[in-house]
Amino acid sequence: MTDQSGRLLSSIDHVLHEVFGFSEFRPRQRDVCLSAWRGNDVLLVMPTGAGKSLCYQLPTVARVDGRALVVSPLIALIEDQVGKLRALGIAADRIHSGRSRPDSWEACRQWRAGQLQFLFVAPERLGVPGFLDFLEEHKPALIAVDEAHCISMWGHDFRADYRQLGPRLARLRPANIVALTATATPEVQRDIVDQLNLKRPDIFIHGFRRKNIAIDVMEITPGARTESLIEVLKDQGRLPAIVYAPTRKIAESTAAELKDKFTCGVFHAGMPTGDRQTVQDAFLGGSIDVMVATIAFGMGVDKANVRTVIHLAMPGSVEGYYQEIGRAGRDGQLCHAILMYAPIDRKTHDYFLELNYPDPAILERVLDAVKQGSSDRDEVVGRLGLSPDIVKSALEKLLIHGGIRVGSEHRLETMDGLWERSYLRQRRHRVEQLAKAFSFAQSKVCRMLNLIHHFGDRDDSEESCGICDVCRGPSSATKMVQQLITEDQTAQETLLEGLIPFQSKTSGNFFREMFEPQGWSRRRFEGIVWDLEAKGLLFQSAQSFTKNGKQIDYSRIGLTDDGRAYLHDRGRAPSVSEQRKKIEDRQRSSTRKSKARKRSYFASLK
Repeated sequence: MTDQSGRLLSSIDHVLHEVFGFSEFRPRQRDVCLSAWRGNDVLLVMPTGAGKSLCYQLPTVARVDGRALVVSPLIALIEDQVGKLRALGIAADRIHSGRSRPDSWEACRQWRAGQLQFLFVAPERLGVPGFLDFLEEHKPALIAVDEAHCISMWGHDFRADYRQLGPRLARLRPANIVALTATATPEVQRDIVDQLNLKRPDIFIHGFRRKNIAIDVMEITPGARTESLIEVLKDQGRLPAIVYAPTRKIAESTAAELKDKFTCGVFHAGMPTGDRQTVQDAFLGGSIDVMVATIAFGMGVDKANVRTVIHLAMPGSVEGYYQEIGRAGRDGQLCHAILMYAPIDRKTHDYFLELNYPDPAILERVLDAVKQGSSDRDEVVGRLGLSPDIVKSALEKLLIHGGIRVGSEHRLETMDGLWERSYLRQRRHRVEQLAKAFSFAQSKVCRMLNLIHHFGDRDDSEESCGICDVCRGPSSATKMVQQLITEDQTAQETLLEGLIPFQSKTSGNFFREMFEPQGWSRRRFEGIVWDLEAKGLLFQSAQSFTKNGKQIDYSRIGLTDDGRAYLHDRGRAPSVSEQRKKIEDRQRSSTRKSKARKRSYFASLK
């Protein structure tokens, strides 16, 4: 094949063999590569581990004018891709916040001189004054936008800097744009096309069926999850494993409990960069069998033989869940994805919702502060007394939805944009994503088929997978866990019944009297309490007292009316009205006894 100038172009098959060292394309890769090589805009939605990177790298290498600008959201992902290209003898470099200024200048010099085929940048870099002007003078032939779902407010990992890519990349046309993502629902797919202004794009959406991932879902209280996790990991063939925890604190405590039984590491965004890299390298190199992490771990991590991915709580979205389980079984061998959840998991997500998507009233307060002259986040924090994290989220959302803008000298200015309607829609969408995640967990439809329908895969066979818990029933490991779940259910009944005589009781004393003698951990007991509270069957109230000048915090627990009705319906307790009368009688009796003791005491003083 030749271009319009008559210059000979290498076939993409030749480049696949000679440059990338593959004997054949994976399913549908060749069609995508041909489209990008011909200069078409492309939207590629393909699962993690299916070979998306090749679909922009090979067309770039195969083109005569081939050099690509790659926009990628994570430093680890950028470093991984640059390293792999260099190992193939392909000139690639990167610019991001982790590199020194001289190194970034050298990358720019090589790009200007035509010595690089690939330049990787974080999306924030395109907003640096002068950088886009530089790229406009030295345009790429192809632009790859990796993790393209980050551009959409309806995606699971929306990032404000991605939202600016459309108008910024328009300045680099006529380069064709290849947008790639592993997790995009039909709504997100449409938003990617609109936001990047893709021109009559070829859209490829396929490959979501992972035939080698067996998915198990179990409802289990937080306190029993670590013990359940150990039972699962002890089963033969479960390692290496990734364990996703809902918070940094739970990741650290879980890793501490596992370390005596497995070679284990912990990973979260609050760790120093060097420590994160060290533990990631140890996992990739095989010296760690279990990685306990938050969702900060995984993007760009390519370990072929992960046998198990376990979630210790409900994920925030089906899209995020699918991306995370996709890190298992990239070698094609059988692997397992196990999801543990309970109604109490909503509390964690509610906390993060209020942090990342504050109440509109807070955005109004922040907007008023800007109107009154507060020009940056620190001034808004000082004026309103809100937490810096809340103010950061509020300002970000106001910028995105047209409430404010960054004016001259980087000062915040108000706008006339009607921000509230679109913001409320985005916030509501986050709530709906969590609801869909719970719906997935509670569904009795084949797990894999459920995921395929969620993403709108157009080429799927529509057959049940045959290996998930819905299709084949629980595995041996999950049967052991099921026994723990049954124990938890029995313990819930015991706990509720034990509270019948009391209006409320100190939770610590209750644990020591009823559960500690049975060998229960305090964490498992608290998990049951949280779950019963989430179900509305009991309440917790925070209390404190001062001892030796130090404040001592504790909690009291008691049955709600629904809890007493629940027990009454099962013949375990008197009716609510009867129980209230008993409590009132006991209180009156207690008051009489107290008065009698006081009279006796005062009499002794005479």
